[in-house]
Amino acid sequence: MENPLIVMCAITGKPKDKQIFEYMNSLKENGINQAMLYPRAGCELEYLSDEWFETIGYFITNAKKLDMNIWLYDEFNFPSGNANGLVTAIDEFRLKYIYTSGENTGKIISAQSDSNHTFGVQYFPNLILDEAVDLFIKATHEKYYEKFGKYFGNVIKGMFTDEPALSYWKPENSVVYSKEMEKDYTEYTGRNFMEDVYSGYKDIYKITTKIVGDRFNKCYISKIKNWCKNHNIIMTGHLMDDHEPFWAIRRNGNLLKNLSSFGMPGIDEIRTNFEAETIFNLFGTAEYASGENGAMAELFAVGPCDMSFAKKKCMLYFAACHKINNYFLAISHFDMRGNFKIKSYFNTFTDDQPDFCGMKLLAKEAEICSEYAKKDYKPDVYVRYPTKICTEKTHEKINIQPFYYIINTLTKNQVQWKFLDTDEPGEDISVIEFANDFEYIYKGITYKKADDICKLIDNEKIITDINGNIPEGFFVRKFNDDSFLILNLYAKADFYNILGKKMWIDKYQIITNEYYKNYSLDVKKEAIDAEFEVNYLNNNMVRLMYLNDQKEAKLCCMEDTKVFFAIRNGVKAYIDNSKIVCTNINNNLLSRGIKNLYGTSDEILLKKGTYTIKSDDDYKYMPSVFVSGDFSHKFNPTDVCEVILNQRKKKAIAKDVVSDFGKVEFCADIKIPKGVKKLELKTADLYTSLYINNNLVDEKICHPFIFDIDSALWNKTVNIKIVQYSSIAPIFGDLKYYDKVSINNAGLKATPPDSEVKFGFESISFVL
Repeated sequence: MENPLIVMCAITGKPKDKQIFEYMNSLKENGINQAMLYPRAGCELEYLSDEWFETIGYFITNAKKLDMNIWLYDEFNFPSGNANGLVTAIDEFRLKYIYTSGENTGKIISAQSDSNHTFGVQYFPNLILDEAVDLFIKATHEKYYEKFGKYFGNVIKGMFTDEPALSYWKPENSVVYSKEMEKDYTEYTGRNFMEDVYSGYKDIYKITTKIVGDRFNKCYISKIKNWCKNHNIIMTGHLMDDHEPFWAIRRNGNLLKNLSSFGMPGIDEIRTNFEAETIFNLFGTAEYASGENGAMAELFAVGPCDMSFAKKKCMLYFAACHKINNYFLAISHFDMRGNFKIKSYFNTFTDDQPDFCGMKLLAKEAEICSEYAKKDYKPDVYVRYPTKICTEKTHEKINIQPFYYIINTLTKNQVQWKFLDTDEPGEDISVIEFANDFEYIYKGITYKKADDICKLIDNEKIITDINGNIPEGFFVRKFNDDSFLILNLYAKADFYNILGKKMWIDKYQIITNEYYKNYSLDVKKEAIDAEFEVNYLNNNMVRLMYLNDQKEAKLCCMEDTKVFFAIRNGVKAYIDNSKIVCTNINNNLLSRGIKNLYGTSDEILLKKGTYTIKSDDDYKYMPSVFVSGDFSHKFNPTDVCEVILNQRKKKAIAKDVVSDFGKVEFCADIKIPKGVKKLELKTADLYTSLYINNNLVDEKICHPFIFDIDSALWNKTVNIKIVQYSSIAPIFGDLKYYDKVSINNAGLKATPPDSEVKFGFESISFVL
């Protein structure tokens, strides 16, 4: 089976063949055998140049050597359709708007970005013009096929189109315009478009939204899908503002129809926000559009970079419940230089993450998820997607909250629902419709409250709290084969009742039929009271934090400490006014994605005391100065940032925690009593492995951390070794504090971290 995890490889710098092989091999070794080649901020190759295609060739040939697959991306940055400005270099091919009211009525303008930083281009392409789209295909798709046609359909699986749309920064009192659209308007209505513009015809917005959306499907989506199909690859990607019906229709026309026209339709959920009011709508559209190739989701890009495997796993299962069977993981940075431009958020699916070796376990979960995605279920009710209302009121301010409220309320009440588009029949299942003011219509009766409809739907409640109430934060899917999934999206860890059985459920935990059947509270546990030796398998590393353009920080050594400094290329840094000299001889201290961007000093002995570190040009995820060594650290949030270095703990018992970066071992000699079946850890959600006498017993990426014990070990004293891995986040310092006090405009904010990285365990017990 081909693993459905696909990393979105951000091609940064000018990678060489050998570097690309090392990167691809690292993915392969850690359970990932598919990569999408993603040109974005930090790329120093001229897009679509000979050098660009030569580099892409290295990725493809190395993928072939490693028996991996490649997906191509059809644009530089986004949105798709422009070939990085090649298309809009021609004025006729720029997306146009025409004013329909006010003093500028009848004036035609080109759509312009107010942020080249975000999009990389000034103008947007006219995706309802055949000639503009043909040029885009010729410059990208045809060029890739000319260079790499023999790999299409074998090594190269598909091509990703990203948020093509008909509305970016469009003035409120305007509609998309082209001469071809004028002809469509007359054919559809029998009216003259320009006459209707000047007369203020009331239905002009509704009509143009429909015909422009249909032309978008014909000129862009279907054309590219057919090109891909004719060249033996899959067209995938997603549309702009797919999470919100009003804006989705304004940007794209009929969202459900246009999304369904993709070879593998997809959605964008890069924030991983289970509590967003739009999330059930978003995934419902993917489920509606899924076809013969299934569906895909772009996930995780906004991070945070210490997102737990438990949360990632929960998102994969949630996607699978909506027929999504391919998971594009954003972002896999070739190296970290993209953070110079994209400064406010960061996540990375590479071996820069110390816990990246846990990806092989997430990959196994992804394979299970893709099997769940094949399962179907019968809805208790259909919900009419509000295409008609949002099209008719596309230029009005309407309150769409009742739409979100009904699907969120249905979901909370464990009512299964699916979308229907306009005029689709519900067959033998009732349909919830919407009046023009978004009141609900169910079985011919109008309701104002979603709860009143839920009371009329007869469905089994799978999970309740211990008092019998329906809890917040769970998602339930009941499949036609009588299997079910229960996902803890954001409920607190606690005891709950599942079909009459009392069960403890952790944060982000997934309950399957098998887990439910085998779960029992009637188990005996024996706490292990032992002191563990703590071994650190790498140097610690942390930034010297600068905030609000401060140019100095304090480094406080509680005792004499040997350190290395890592200084970003092109940056000057000083310790007590003496320049820190980088020799580069210790660059293997740094991970692959960092080492090309930083020089390192010789080892320096810092005597006990406080030092002033000066530098500038600091970025949130590209610090100007790191300090590394055999120390523990903490961050003191004073007016001038202070990093305090101290001794690392060498011994630990249960409830002792270690804050650090990288990989830590806990070792102890312990006698295993007769009758022990398992060993259970209560610990943070870190990738954790258990070894007995240096033999790997098992490894886990999330709760429950329960490991089977062989009866052959009963009554024997053995060496137990628990190995835990952190994320990359600790090297960036206290990111919560950074976000709280930074006065700089961070733009798109990342999802807040769940918790600090803490090695160790709350308790360790034998299960008898």
